[in-house]
Order: sequence, then structure tokens, then C-alpha cells
Amino acid sequence: MRYLKFGLAALLLLAIGAAASAQTVLRAGLDVDAGTMDPRQARDTSAARMQELIFNGLVTLDANQVPQPDLATSWEFVSPTELVFQLREGVVFHDGSPFDAEDVVYTYTTLVDPDFGAPRRSLYTPIQEVVADGPYQVRFVLSQPYAPLLQYLDMGIVPSDAAEAAGAAFGDQPIGTGPFRLVSWERGATIRLAANDDYFKGRPNIDEIVISVIPDNNVRLIALESGDLDLIHSPVPPQDLARLRGSTALAVHETTALGYTYLNLNLEDPLLQDVRVRKALAHLTDRDTISEVLFYGMDTPGTSFLLPGTFYYTDDVTTYEYDPERAAQLLAEAGWSDSDGDGILDKDGRPLRIELTTNVDPNREQVLEFLQGEWRQVGIDVSVRAYEWPSFIADVMAGNYQISLIGWLLLNDPDRASYLQFRTGGDSNYGRYSNARVDELLEAGRAETDPEARKAVYAEIARIITDELPYIFVVNQGYVVMHDPALEGFVVNPSGSWKSLESARLAN
Repeated sequence: MRYLKFGLAALLLLAIGAAASAQTVLRAGLDVDAGTMDPRQARDTSAARMQELIFNGLVTLDANQVPQPDLATSWEFVSPTELVFQLREGVVFHDGSPFDAEDVVYTYTTLVDPDFGAPRRSLYTPIQEVVADGPYQVRFVLSQPYAPLLQYLDMGIVPSDAAEAAGAAFGDQPIGTGPFRLVSWERGATIRLAANDDYFKGRPNIDEIVISVIPDNNVRLIALESGDLDLIHSPVPPQDLARLRGSTALAVHETTALGYTYLNLNLEDPLLQDVRVRKALAHLTDRDTISEVLFYGMDTPGTSFLLPGTFYYTDDVTTYEYDPERAAQLLAEAGWSDSDGDGILDKDGRPLRIELTTNVDPNREQVLEFLQGEWRQVGIDVSVRAYEWPSFIADVMAGNYQISLIGWLLLNDPDRASYLQFRTGGDSNYGRYSNARVDELLEAGRAETDPEARKAVYAEIARIITDELPYIFVVNQGYVVMHDPALEGFVVNPSGSWKSLESARLAN
């Protein structure tokens, strides 16, 4: 009998193992960890990815950035300043509590509360009030007509009772209505999500998503090619893209991203307050070589915050051709010369010294090393430093930097690409740029609902920004997704969205 029992136990273990192996697990890789999983406090793209999987917004943006129903089934502008939503019934949060209009009211009321400290609060300040007209109807009352409003209402809705009870800890233990729920989170290493059995659109086909945080782009790609990961996306090593485009072992998708990479100049630095110095640096930034050689054509030369291929794009902006002679002339006009013959420009006994910083990313580090060599040729003493994202972005936000290479993504409206960044005192105006005319135009762009008139507003903003240069625009980003061909139904979105994983599947 002892042997029989052992045999039955072994069979049982085998059966359990077979059941476990039948689970479909998607293994994905990200370059940085999410800072928080509270959608109201999110400021990075990894947090945006988690929002799409754990939460739902009133709307979701499709691959063309057109709002589609999500927790709202329909909506109507009953006046230029009132928007009414009809909500889905029968939806439950991951903790089993029912979703209703009060959760929408709570989410947006806390979001616009200055004391809550939401990083993107300024995108929602025209919301004057959110009112529950019934358990499944909400009304947004605006202080003015607000053109990009619908684009921003993909914000994940949080459960009012649970979020209020958790307070700041909600970002560590998120509860949403989304297709996946958080199982565990080892910061800086691994995020585990499990399918939501009660998802209102139907249980996902993928049982579990295991996300590994791998900062090195090359290591992340090696993990994909070796079969240790099933899905990665930008940033990817551009030098490997040409080799992988014809791959039969991987599905490779390329599109234009809704983002740009730029040099953020700290205008509180006395050296950079002289626009002639900023313009000299722009003339020393060889965008064509960065695009074609360093990024292998994956990214294209950048000119402004208005992205090619979008309705609002214009090429009628100030541009800076690579011209070291013109750069040297501008620096001389600004009073910089090599008075002591040591090869480094100086002024009033102070050398022209610049530190370029970025986060740990081989592609960005290569750009800085390239610029270091280029800028040194005209007598600028350039040092470069790359460090981990949390510390890097904390320094940028605090103004503890001189010039940083960084990027903006998810720019589905020109307001999102400019209001936080260039408005005086803006939440993401890290370089402390200020221009009264730009402030006026930014407000006008939000309130203008006629597309052509709105386009003209942002064209004027772009001309001012490219002339005054708080940013040196380097490249418009390309977006690349690579995955195991067994992953079916994943929709490539230029915003980088992973929302389609709610209906994707892993084929046997």
C-alpha cells in the first residue's frame, strides 16, 4: 500500500504540473520600472503600461488616437462646457466592489486637487466640477471649452472607498477594473499580473503576465531572442533592427512614435541663459548623423514638439543646421574665447564647461558621447554622466542638472506636448522656461475648438520655442515592437499602448 500511495501522489503531482503548464504566461521586458501604479500619480511610460492593464478609463484611445468607449458607453457635449457620460453597469473592481459614478467623481476630484500633487494635474484644470447625475451618469462641468479633454479621459478610474482608505499606499497596491490584477511587485525587478476572471469584456486569454525590468536594451533583446522573453518594445538597440527586420523567429513591427527625444536646458544656469550659447549648441547637434548613424534611421531628425505625420505638424519653424563655424561665431559673440590657449573657451576667467546627463540607456549614452566629441571641437569642456532612471529623473525635476537628454512620449495632442513643458511654472517645465506670449498662446490653444485655428496657435508656439530654445530637439522617435510570433492579436499603437493584451492570445 505504501508504494501505491506513492504512485498516486506522483500522479497527482504530475497532474498539478500539467495543469500549471497549461497556464499561458506572457513574459515581457521593460527598460524602467513604474514609479507608481496609481494612475493619478503616474509620470512615466511604464506606469502608463500598468494603467492600461490594471485599470480602465472612461475612454480608450485606439491606434489612431481616436477615443473609444471603455467604462463609458457613450458621451455627449450638451454645451461647449458640459460633457455627459453614460457608464457601464455591472462592472466590478478587482476587490469585488461595484463600479459606479461616484468612483469617476472621486478619481477626477482628487486628480485636480492641488493638495493631491498629481504630476499631470495641469492637463485637467479646466475641469471645474464632476457631478454624479445618477449611479451610471456623470457630468463634467468645464471652466471653458477644452479641445483635448476627451484625449485625456483615458485616465484609469480608481475605487473611491479603497483608494481613500489606502491613501498614498494605493500606488503600491492598486485596485482597478482592468483585464489584469496585480499579484506581486518586486521594485526594480519583476511585476506579476494575473487575469481578471470578472473582466467586463471577458476574461483575458493570457493567464499571467510577468514583466521583467531590464534597463540594458541589449540584454533585453538577447532575452527575447533566447526565448526568455516573449515581448519587448522601444527602446531597442537600433544597430540590431536591420538584422531583425527579416526575422522569421520574431515578429517585428515599426511605426512612428508619438514622441521626441530632446536636450533639456536648465535656464537657471547662468551659462545657458544666453540664447547665443543655446543656439551655438543647437548648431553643434548633428541630428542627421544621430538619426542615420547612431539610430540607423529608426528615429528621424527632430525640429519641434509638433510631430511629422500629425495634423498639427508644421515645418515653418526655426531650424539649426549642423554648422560648427556658425556655432563658434555665436560663442565668440557671447564673449567666449580661448584666452589662455589651453583649447577650452573661457569668459571672465571661467571655462566653458557643460555636463550632459541622461538615464542608463546605451542608445542615449552613445548620443551624449557623440555630442561630447562634437562640442569639444569648438572648445567646450564637456563631461557626460548616465545613471539609473529614478535618481536621474528626480534630479531633473529638482533642477539639479545642466543639460539632460530625455524624451517625451504619449503625445496624442499638441497640448500634451507643450502645456506642462513650456508654461511658466508648468508641472514638467524642468528648465524653468518663461515667456508671457507662450503662456497666452498655450491657454488659447486649449480653448480653441476649430482645428485650423488651433493649428495656427500651435504653429506660433513652435516658432517661438524653436527660436528661444529651452529645448534642443534631437530626434522624432520611432516605435518598435518585437515579440514571439505565438503572440497573436497584439495591436501596435504609436503611443506604446499594451491595452490590446486584454484580448491577445499566446498560440500553442
